[in-house]
Amino acid sequence: MIIVNVHRADSRIKGFSVKGHAGYRPPGEDIICAAVSMLTQTILLGLNRFVGEGLDYRIVEDPVFLECSLPDNLTELQEVQCQAILETMVAGLKNLQKNYSGYVKVFRRRWTSC
Repeated sequence: MIIVNVHRADSRIKGFSVKGHAGYRPPGEDIICAAVSMLTQTILLGLNRFVGEGLDYRIVEDPVFLECSLPDNLTELQEVQCQAILETMVAGLKNLQKNYSGYVKVFRRRWTSC
């Protein structure tokens, strides 16, 4: 199962994490894993374009894990851009969850800084 945690402070997304394997098909043939991977890595590319060096992220291949968090010092424009990108990701992931609920779970988590 793929577990996605979307970290929010009030209505604002501060970051997200993705872990696990869908187990829908054998590795290399799993369309659910491919869809989640493609969506989240594309979102990461979009965030990196608008945030740049302040974006905090990490990708691990074994075990599969991706996490990303926005910096606190975004401009108002960057904040709007990043929220649009992240809300698009959440919509896509929730659609996958709706159609493949046994393989993907999306959770809303309260943001707590370290």
